[in-house]
Amino acid sequence: MVSRRTILQSVGVLLGGTGAGCIGQSGPTSDRVQWRKRIRGTPLLGDGSLYVLDRLTLYALSPTDGDEQWTVEYDEDEFDERRCLRSDLALDERRIYVPGCDGVRALRRSDGEQVWSVESPIRDRVATATGRVYANSDEQLAIDAETGAVDWRASIGGERLTSPAATDAVVVFTNRPDGVVAAFDPTGERRWTYRTETETRSPTVADDTVYVATSEVPGREGRLLALDVEDGTVRWAVDTPTLKRGTRPVVGADAVYLGCSGRDHGSLVARNRSDGAERWSFTDENSSVYEPAVADGMVYAGSNDDTLYAFSRSGELQWTVETNSTVGSVVAGDQVVYASNNERLFAVERA
Repeated sequence: MVSRRTILQSVGVLLGGTGAGCIGQSGPTSDRVQWRKRIRGTPLLGDGSLYVLDRLTLYALSPTDGDEQWTVEYDEDEFDERRCLRSDLALDERRIYVPGCDGVRALRRSDGEQVWSVESPIRDRVATATGRVYANSDEQLAIDAETGAVDWRASIGGERLTSPAATDAVVVFTNRPDGVVAAFDPTGERRWTYRTETETRSPTVADDTVYVATSEVPGREGRLLALDVEDGTVRWAVDTPTLKRGTRPVVGADAVYLGCSGRDHGSLVARNRSDGAERWSFTDENSSVYEPAVADGMVYAGSNDDTLYAFSRSGELQWTVETNSTVGSVVAGDQVVYASNNERLFAVERA
C-alpha cells in the first residue's frame, strides 16, 4: 500500500510554485484548473451540460467554461425539512431527475421546466434505465419516465434503503443496516434475494455481476462481494477497508475501485473484477477517500485531505490539485474532470 506522503515525496508533483495549493479563500490554483464557480454540489455530466444542485438552486452549466445555461430556484418554504433536496441527480436522454424528502421531480434537460413529480419521500439517489426511474421510498418504486406514473412497487423490508442500481435487464436495491440485496426484473418480478447480514452500501451492476460492499467493522473492516446477476450466488468475496457511507463500488474495464474511510486514514483500493485480488491501493493523510470516477484508463478521486488525485489504471499517481476544502465528488468528461469541494465547483484538465 502506498501513502500520499510517500508518493508526493518521491515524485514531487504539483506542490509549491504554480503547481498546486490555494491562496486565501480563492480555491485551487493549479495551472490545470480551467475554471471555477462558487457552487457546491455533486456534478453530473450530460451531453452539452453539467448539472449541479447547490442546496435550493439547480444549475445547468456549460462544461467548457462554466457559464450558466439555465437555473431553477426552489423556495425553502415549499419544504417541511430544511435540507430536503438531494444533490445526487440522475439523467436520461431527455430529462433530469431531482430526488427530495417530498418526492422526485422530472425536469426537461433543455430548459429545466418541470414535467412531472411523484409525491413520495425519496431516501437516496435514483437510477434510470429503459424508460423508468427507480427510487427508494417507503417501498421501491419503478416510475414511468415519460408520465411519472408508478408502474410497480416492491418491498425488501427496512427503512434505510440505499441508492438502487439499474440496467436494461435488472434493478438492484439494498437495505443498508440489514444487508438485504434484492434483484428485480424490469417488470417488477423479484429475481433473487441475498443477505450479507451486516451494514451494506449501494450496489453497482456491470455486465453479469452485482458488486456490493459491506462494513463489517465501521472505519476498520469491510468486504467486497461479487454476485451473479442472474441468481445472486457469490462469485467471490474479499476483505477490504470500509467503503465510505453514501458511496458505491465503481467499475472500470478490468477493476473495481473503492473509496474508503478509516479511523486513521482513508484509502483508494483497486480490485480485479475477475477474482477480487488486489491490484493496488493508496492511502491519504486524512480519514476518507470519496467515490472515484474512471475514464480512459485513468482514476480520479477526491479526499478530505483537500486534494484531487489522478491515477493511472496501474495505480501510478499522475498529478494532484490541492484545494482549501474537502473534495467530495468528481465526474470525468472527455478532456476535463469536474470536482466539487465544500466551497466551489472546478474544472481540471485531465491530460
